[in-house]
Amino acid sequence: MAINKLLPEQLFKDPLFWSVLLLNLLIVYLYADDAVYNYNIVFAQALQTFAYGISHYFLLKDTPIKYIVKKVRLNRTRKKTDKNRKSFGTYVERDEKGNTTYAFIFLILLCFITLFLVAIVFFINWKIHEGSLVFQISDFYTSVWAISNAFFYYKNNKKRLTYSNKNPSELIAIPFFKLYIPIFLMFSGYILMMKVVGDLVSFILSNPKYWKPENVTKNESG
Repeated sequence: MAINKLLPEQLFKDPLFWSVLLLNLLIVYLYADDAVYNYNIVFAQALQTFAYGISHYFLLKDTPIKYIVKKVRLNRTRKKTDKNRKSFGTYVERDEKGNTTYAFIFLILLCFITLFLVAIVFFINWKIHEGSLVFQISDFYTSVWAISNAFFYYKNNKKRLTYSNKNPSELIAIPFFKLYIPIFLMFSGYILMMKVVGDLVSFILSNPKYWKPENVTKNESG
């Protein structure tokens, strides 16, 4: 039986982990004492999720997931000297680039759910403040930080996905649920706590480089 063992050294040397942790600590500092601004926490999470999702979309679209060599004709103009119609033109070998189908499916799901969440946030904001929308300057800081984390996300996963031959569930399903686990947990009502716990736990569990598979025999496992 194979089990996964957490590699703390991989976790603690990853800049993205520390950035995610510090962003959550900042949100706790800014909003922990004022439950009125719970919608700001949901908004920050929705924006962070959307930024990660856009990064993942470009990963799927531009990254050669499977190593497939194909021939591409550079010169499609047949010269008068070409006696055989099938032999004209110059061919080179290129790697298959990305998967537009998976990327498009992921983008549609991402946009639909994120827009739904943002609409909820604006509606609650509008109802609480009796017909007006109120945001704080601190919302700008968390928003910029959340978006910047998406660049780290892209960099972290670009090398991992290149020629990895990952299957559709690993390309779409796992990242999608990873991104939305914190939001699903926030629906329980404990918005701040579930945002922080869900964000960190889902981040660690969904990053393969933090885990090392180990084979355990039946006797060793008890």
